[in-house]
Amino acid sequence: MHTDEYEISIGREVTICRKRIREVEKRIRNREERYGITTAVFLENEGQDLPASANPDFLNWAKDHRELQFWETMLEDYEKALQDL
Repeated sequence: MHTDEYEISIGREVTICRKRIREVEKRIRNREERYGITTAVFLENEGQDLPASANPDFLNWAKDHRELQFWETMLEDYEKALQDL
């Protein structure tokens, strides 16, 4: 059943997801610039050339990547829910 309240609530969730994605992407970009490598290269080398235990920032980088994936999935789900209304 479609209601305005339902659409407004999902719209709010979309806004929250987009905001979180921008925040996490910014943190990831900052690390990419700081270390001079892309996240893809970092993830390929995680535990090898760039052991996370050697630098706590690497732990946070990996965590941010997982968080970004989470928020992107949530955004896709909410956008699909809006389309289905």
